[in-house]
Amino acid sequence: MKFLSVAIVAVSCVFYSSNSYANSYDGYFVKASYYSSGSRTASGERFDQDGFTAASRTLAFGTRLHVTNPATGRSVIVRINDRGPFVRGRDLDLAKGAADALGMIAKGTATLRVVQLSRTAASAANF
Repeated sequence: MKFLSVAIVAVSCVFYSSNSYANSYDGYFVKASYYSSGSRTASGERFDQDGFTAASRTLAFGTRLHVTNPATGRSVIVRINDRGPFVRGRDLDLAKGAADALGMIAKGTATLRVVQLSRTAASAANF
């Protein structure tokens, strides 16, 4: 009986670790909105509302994300350069240019698929 318990735990660990490994490639889904006002970002850059940038509360500045809107099939690559969003239930704020390219301006928010492409040296130290 003890051997069976150990075998079940071992198999569970293998499935759990392979599942999370697959998720790192498959991406994850977030609730996103967009913004178009401001003069400076939290990283110190000048805000460009037509740019392909985004705000995240947790990802390091410089992190690049491949973002897809499943409702439209459109994708963009954005770079994190700001902090936010500060609305409960939202995970990512896109600059208006990226949101327009994804086709989410009319609705204002969207559930997006996100795959992290890179981390900066600074963000690698945070993980």
